[in-house]
Amino acid sequence: MALVEGDFCPKLEYRCGRRSSELGHGCAEYVRGVPCRGEPDPRRYCIDRHEWPNRVGESPRVYVNWFEAKELCQSVGKRLCRRSEWTLACEGPKRLPYPWGFVRQPSPCNVDRAAIPFDVNAMIDERTREAEIARLWQADPIGSHPACISAFGAYDMSGNVDEWTDNLADDPETNQPSTLNGGYWGPVRNTCRLSTKTHGPKFTFYQVGFRCCADTIDGVEVSPPKPWIDREREDG
Repeated sequence: MALVEGDFCPKLEYRCGRRSSELGHGCAEYVRGVPCRGEPDPRRYCIDRHEWPNRVGESPRVYVNWFEAKELCQSVGKRLCRRSEWTLACEGPKRLPYPWGFVRQPSPCNVDRAAIPFDVNAMIDERTREAEIARLWQADPIGSHPACISAFGAYDMSGNVDEWTDNLADDPETNQPSTLNGGYWGPVRNTCRLSTKTHGPKFTFYQVGFRCCADTIDGVEVSPPKPWIDREREDG
């Protein structure tokens, strides 16, 4: 796992400096120096360097729902990352919109591959699901993009597979507990602060995976994180 130690900004709005005609993201370059408009929250925790199963050379696990992701993290003594934890690990101390910087392309990550239309009936049917996922598959094996790394040492936080996060841990009163972060390999936004909130915790799909977080165990005293109430943001 990688150690994340820094200040999470609860209110940061990316501003587009140069538009793009590409479908899915619409911004070629973001403005630098955008200030945090909330009180920074000091954090210290660990995050998996890679998507589950966090083993270089293997394919990231997909078609897993939010409940299953939480259970798998708990099975190895970890937990599903809070949405705020995932965001901080992706943005780094400079609060970058992408792990690598401000400009969309050239990207060191697995993004902007052509979308392939899916067959929903083939996906629902357990007899044909595996073949349909294989037909749609454009994720790369874990560790294939060594330059797709955040300042804190987490890989593939933009692109490759979408990742479940725990919005309920940040906001106990939310009616949208299950959030997805980072986007996948297709032509979608993929920014660090992107959160898809519209899928319920039982949702599964061919590009949906996750990674785990954990508390530090080195004896350094850590204050509990503050709630992140962010209900006005409805990024898709």
